[in-house]
Amino acid sequence: MNQMNESLDIEEVVNRQRRYFSGGGTRDLDTRLEALSRVEHYLQGHRQELLDCLAEDLGKPAMEAYLAEYHFLLQEIRLIRGSLKSWLRAKKVKSPLYFQPCKSRIVYEPLGVTLVVGPWNYPVQLSLSPLLASIAAGNTVVLKPSEVSSASETFLLDLVDACFDPGHVSAVAGGPDVASALLGQCFDFVFFTGSTSIGRVVARKAAEHLTPSILELGGKCPAVVDASADLETAARRILAGKMFNAGQTCFAPDFVLVHHDVRSELLEWMRRILDEVPWAEEMTRIINRHHYQRIEGYLEAYQGEVMTSFDDDPETLRLAPRILPDARWEDLVMQEEIFGPVLPVLTYEDESSLCGCLRDRSSPLALYLFSKDEAWVQRLIAETRSGGVCVNDTMKQGSSLSLPFGGVGESGYGRYRGRAGVLALSNQRAVVERPAKGPAWAELMPPYGKRFEWVKKWLR
Repeated sequence: MNQMNESLDIEEVVNRQRRYFSGGGTRDLDTRLEALSRVEHYLQGHRQELLDCLAEDLGKPAMEAYLAEYHFLLQEIRLIRGSLKSWLRAKKVKSPLYFQPCKSRIVYEPLGVTLVVGPWNYPVQLSLSPLLASIAAGNTVVLKPSEVSSASETFLLDLVDACFDPGHVSAVAGGPDVASALLGQCFDFVFFTGSTSIGRVVARKAAEHLTPSILELGGKCPAVVDASADLETAARRILAGKMFNAGQTCFAPDFVLVHHDVRSELLEWMRRILDEVPWAEEMTRIINRHHYQRIEGYLEAYQGEVMTSFDDDPETLRLAPRILPDARWEDLVMQEEIFGPVLPVLTYEDESSLCGCLRDRSSPLALYLFSKDEAWVQRLIAETRSGGVCVNDTMKQGSSLSLPFGGVGESGYGRYRGRAGVLALSNQRAVVERPAKGPAWAELMPPYGKRFEWVKKWLR
């Protein structure tokens, strides 16, 4: 039976997961690897259906959908499958001298029943990536895909139904009421991807049950361009990162901070690139009318020049790329994450004012630095805070399975992707073993007498 059509009893879904986990069905390594393989084969067998769903939900060009959602997931599955045994191997560690004889190790165990709440902007990748990490770690999973991307939601429900026993992985459909009901249950781990405002709600709900969580949020990620940067490269790579998925990416560059000496030249390169790229032919649309009107509101409140490349199409929710060269810190567009193809450009005067400006704002998911000055780059990395940093490019730090991905402060907390995700969704259990009989001096009970003198002499 397709899980979307089941009568939905949230409490029973979670209880079923807990019973399945308690039965030990997820602990066997081969069982986990087989589950990963089933997902891989399903994706391969339904590749065109996946691309069609993303086109229906977001108008994603096939190239963007293939790379960011389909191929990315296959690569992560293959990485986890090939490395899982070594990642989860118990790790021997040293024991203090005064514990001897003694053996100590770290054992990686499943946490239990986990909840994954997915977003709408990369609806398949950002739902399945944490799900795969949780399965690899030996957990059971309840997946709540975003109802906003409805075609992808149906795709995920069908995938889960085809690949998993309902006790191992369940997918539930629905809106905020279903999400709220799920968060009211006691899970062993919650993984949420979405806005900072909803992330706060998730954090409060998880805290009620003392449930650990990962929050993947976002924020206004700056792209900083100094006077030494290759300006054509900077302009091209900033626009490529910004306009991918129509800017609906949590770690896309949100705005540009350029040194005042090279502002005009950078803007000229941006204007050229904006004119030469056929954006109107292959560009993701805004997810729905609410978000389309939200971005329109930013533009209506903006008073400066606007650089754009084609006319908007409100009927299809296609919003043209825009550069706002006269943006100011107090503009409405600079108060919240834009999450659309609009790029404000501001200037800075010197390094000290730049560092202070970046420190005064909430910590973003990503910081992008364009410069040929290595000392300048290292100073900014040292004096600012962000989830990740990418130098002379955009998005690459968030697209590498070899790097942990996550935010800091208001952009979230926790790390995942590849090994980082599997370990984050595992209990790193400390195990110490000592012989049944040992030297009497190791038992710390009064009277301490001369043993204290020995401790002071040898344990310095």
